[in-house]
Amino acid sequence: MNNQNTGARVWWRVTLWGVTVALLGVMAASLLSQALALAQAEPAVSTATSTTAQTGVSGETMAHTCAACHGTYGRLGDESFMPLAGMPQAQFVTTMIDFREGRRPSTLMGHVAQGFSDAEIRAMGAFFAAVPPQPGVTQ
Repeated sequence: MNNQNTGARVWWRVTLWGVTVALLGVMAASLLSQALALAQAEPAVSTATSTTAQTGVSGETMAHTCAACHGTYGRLGDESFMPLAGMPQAQFVTTMIDFREGRRPSTLMGHVAQGFSDAEIRAMGAFFAAVPPQPGVTQ
């Protein structure tokens, strides 16, 4: 009887291990395919017109600070974070200034927006407006 219980426990452990490895493999493949799709779809955005005179830093470079929450090139769109890719420049500028001035409540964005001048916000807005949105994600 003891050998049967031991055999059954070993079978369950091996099965559980196999299922875990298979799920991790599927997840890794999914993440890799998403990363490759984003890498192939990188926008060809000219940053020459979105460089601010004050800092000499392009709107694209400053926009990379948004990637942690809004995704690379502002393409992350889920229930928590608004996608920025393809957002009209005027909408981006108004929203950032509202965050900065406290007219739009937030836990984090007010502090983030305070770090940028009007010219820098406009440059980031121009960059995001030129980035094609991720297919299937709406604003």
